[in-house]
Amino acid sequence: MLALSALLAALSFAFTGTASAQTSFQASVTSTQTLPAGPCPNGAYICGTANIAGYGAATWNFYVTGNTNVVSPCGSTYTATTYFTLVSDPGSTLVLDEGGNLCGLGHDGAAYRGYFNNGSKAYGHPFAIVGSWTVDPASTGQFGRLAGSGTDRVHVAGAHFAGSYGGTLG
Repeated sequence: MLALSALLAALSFAFTGTASAQTSFQASVTSTQTLPAGPCPNGAYICGTANIAGYGAATWNFYVTGNTNVVSPCGSTYTATTYFTLVSDPGSTLVLDEGGNLCGLGHDGAAYRGYFNNGSKAYGHPFAIVGSWTVDPASTGQFGRLAGSGTDRVHVAGAHFAGSYGGTLG
Protein backbone atom coordinates (compact mmCIF):
# COMPACT_ATOMS: atom_id res chain seq x y z
CA MET A 1 0.00 0.00 0.00
CA LEU A 2 2.88 2.33 0.81
CA ALA A 3 4.41 1.65 -2.65
CA LEU A 4 1.07 2.46 -4.30
CA SER A 5 0.86 5.77 -2.43
CA ALA A 6 4.41 6.66 -3.50
CA LEU A 7 3.60 5.77 -7.12
CA LEU A 8 0.46 7.94 -7.09
CA ALA A 9 2.40 10.86 -5.60
CA ALA A 10 5.12 10.49 -8.26
CA LEU A 11 2.52 10.41 -11.05
CA SER A 12 0.85 13.48 -9.59
CA PHE A 13 4.14 15.39 -9.74
CA ALA A 14 4.79 14.12 -13.27
CA PHE A 15 1.41 15.37 -14.50
CA THR A 16 1.94 18.70 -12.74
CA GLY A 17 5.31 19.03 -14.50
CA THR A 18 3.72 18.30 -17.87
CA ALA A 19 1.00 20.88 -17.35
CA SER A 20 3.49 23.54 -16.33
CA ALA A 21 5.52 22.85 -19.49
CA GLN A 22 2.76 24.56 -21.48
CA THR A 23 3.63 28.20 -22.14
CA SER A 24 1.53 31.03 -23.41
CA PHE A 25 1.96 31.99 -27.07
CA GLN A 26 1.14 35.53 -28.24
CA ALA A 27 2.00 37.07 -31.60
CA SER A 28 0.89 40.30 -33.25
CA VAL A 29 0.97 40.39 -37.06
CA THR A 30 0.80 43.15 -39.64
CA SER A 31 1.17 43.65 -43.37
CA THR A 32 0.56 46.48 -45.77
CA GLN A 33 0.68 45.65 -49.44
CA THR A 34 1.05 48.27 -52.13
CA LEU A 35 -0.52 48.53 -55.58
CA PRO A 36 -0.19 46.87 -57.89
CA ALA A 37 -0.61 44.00 -55.50
CA GLY A 38 0.17 40.51 -56.46
CA PRO A 39 1.04 37.49 -54.51
CA CYS A 40 3.88 37.87 -52.05
CA PRO A 41 7.30 37.18 -53.57
CA ASN A 42 7.35 33.77 -51.88
CA GLY A 43 3.84 32.86 -53.08
CA ALA A 44 2.10 33.47 -49.74
CA TYR A 45 -1.37 35.02 -49.82
CA ILE A 46 -0.32 37.40 -47.03
CA CYS A 47 3.27 38.18 -46.04
CA GLY A 48 4.29 40.56 -43.33
CA THR A 49 5.92 40.93 -39.97
CA ALA A 50 5.19 39.55 -36.52
CA ASN A 51 6.26 40.19 -32.97
CA ILE A 52 6.21 36.99 -30.91
CA ALA A 53 6.22 37.46 -27.14
CA GLY A 54 9.40 35.96 -25.69
CA TYR A 55 10.94 35.40 -29.13
CA GLY A 56 10.98 38.82 -30.82
CA ALA A 57 10.62 39.87 -34.44
CA ALA A 58 9.57 37.35 -37.07
CA THR A 59 8.34 37.15 -40.63
CA TRP A 60 4.72 36.06 -41.11
CA ASN A 61 3.55 34.12 -44.17
CA PHE A 62 -0.06 33.00 -44.61
CA TYR A 63 -0.74 30.44 -47.37
CA VAL A 64 -4.42 29.80 -48.15
CA THR A 65 -4.92 26.09 -48.85
CA GLY A 66 -8.70 26.21 -49.37
CA ASN A 67 -11.78 28.38 -49.00
CA THR A 68 -15.53 28.39 -49.56
CA ASN A 69 -17.55 31.49 -50.42
CA VAL A 70 -20.97 31.74 -48.80
CA VAL A 71 -23.10 34.88 -48.49
CA SER A 72 -23.53 35.24 -44.72
CA PRO A 73 -21.60 37.19 -42.08
CA CYS A 74 -19.36 34.25 -41.10
CA GLY A 75 -20.41 31.48 -43.44
CA SER A 76 -17.33 31.40 -45.65
CA THR A 77 -14.53 29.17 -44.45
CA TYR A 78 -10.81 28.87 -45.09
CA THR A 79 -7.88 26.59 -44.40
CA ALA A 80 -4.31 27.83 -44.35
CA THR A 81 -0.76 27.06 -43.35
CA THR A 82 1.00 29.87 -41.48
CA TYR A 83 4.75 30.26 -41.00
CA PHE A 84 6.47 32.42 -38.38
CA THR A 85 10.26 32.58 -38.92
CA LEU A 86 12.39 34.32 -36.31
CA VAL A 87 14.47 37.21 -37.65
CA SER A 88 17.23 36.54 -35.08
CA ASP A 89 17.24 32.79 -35.83
CA PRO A 90 16.13 32.01 -39.41
CA GLY A 91 16.43 28.27 -38.67
CA SER A 92 13.50 28.53 -36.25
CA THR A 93 10.11 28.43 -37.96
CA LEU A 94 6.80 27.84 -36.22
CA VAL A 95 4.36 26.20 -38.66
CA LEU A 96 0.64 26.36 -37.89
CA ASP A 97 -2.23 24.53 -39.58
CA GLU A 98 -5.31 26.68 -39.28
CA GLY A 99 -8.87 26.99 -40.38
CA GLY A 100 -11.89 29.09 -39.61
CA ASN A 101 -14.26 31.68 -40.96
CA LEU A 102 -14.09 34.78 -43.09
CA CYS A 103 -16.41 37.28 -41.44
CA GLY A 104 -17.87 40.32 -43.18
CA LEU A 105 -17.97 43.30 -40.86
CA GLY A 106 -21.59 44.22 -40.24
CA HIS A 107 -23.17 43.06 -43.50
CA ASP A 108 -24.03 39.99 -45.55
CA GLY A 109 -20.51 38.85 -46.30
CA ALA A 110 -20.09 40.60 -49.64
CA ALA A 111 -16.78 42.07 -48.46
CA TYR A 112 -14.78 38.85 -48.20
CA ARG A 113 -16.60 37.29 -51.15
CA GLY A 114 -15.54 40.31 -53.21
CA TYR A 115 -12.02 40.12 -51.84
CA PHE A 116 -11.49 36.47 -52.78
CA ASN A 117 -13.35 36.77 -56.10
CA ASN A 118 -11.38 39.87 -57.17
CA GLY A 119 -8.07 38.67 -55.82
CA SER A 120 -5.28 40.78 -54.43
CA LYS A 121 -6.50 44.00 -56.11
CA ALA A 122 -9.81 43.95 -54.22
CA TYR A 123 -8.94 46.75 -51.81
CA GLY A 124 -11.79 48.30 -49.89
CA HIS A 125 -13.46 45.04 -48.83
CA PRO A 126 -13.00 44.91 -45.01
CA PHE A 127 -13.49 41.58 -43.24
CA ALA A 128 -11.96 39.48 -40.47
CA ILE A 129 -10.16 36.16 -40.60
CA VAL A 130 -11.27 34.30 -37.45
CA GLY A 131 -9.64 30.93 -36.93
CA SER A 132 -8.09 28.30 -34.75
CA TRP A 133 -4.73 26.60 -35.20
CA THR A 134 -2.57 23.67 -34.16
CA VAL A 135 1.20 23.39 -34.37
CA ASP A 136 2.39 21.44 -37.40
CA PRO A 137 5.21 18.92 -36.79
CA ALA A 138 7.18 20.58 -39.63
CA SER A 139 8.16 23.37 -37.20
CA THR A 140 11.94 23.75 -36.85
CA GLY A 141 14.68 25.08 -34.55
CA GLN A 142 13.40 26.51 -31.27
CA PHE A 143 9.89 25.43 -32.27
CA GLY A 144 10.84 21.86 -33.25
CA ARG A 145 9.02 19.12 -31.36
CA LEU A 146 6.53 21.57 -29.83
CA ALA A 147 2.80 20.96 -29.81
CA GLY A 148 0.06 23.43 -29.08
CA SER A 149 -3.08 25.15 -30.25
CA GLY A 150 -4.86 28.46 -30.15
CA THR A 151 -6.90 31.02 -32.02
CA ASP A 152 -6.24 33.94 -34.32
CA ARG A 153 -8.07 36.99 -35.58
CA VAL A 154 -6.78 39.14 -38.44
CA HIS A 155 -8.58 42.25 -39.67
CA VAL A 156 -8.36 42.94 -43.38
CA ALA A 157 -9.05 46.47 -44.63
CA GLY A 158 -7.99 46.90 -48.20
CA ALA A 159 -4.22 46.58 -48.37
CA HIS A 160 -3.75 46.44 -44.59
CA PHE A 161 -3.77 43.28 -42.48
CA ALA A 162 -3.38 43.36 -38.69
CA GLY A 163 -4.22 40.92 -35.94
CA SER A 164 -3.07 38.50 -33.31
CA TYR A 165 -2.48 34.85 -32.57
CA GLY A 166 -2.80 33.44 -29.07
CA GLY A 167 -2.68 30.03 -27.46
CA THR A 168 -0.27 27.62 -25.79
CA LEU A 169 2.92 25.85 -26.83
CA GLY A 170 4.61 23.01 -25.06
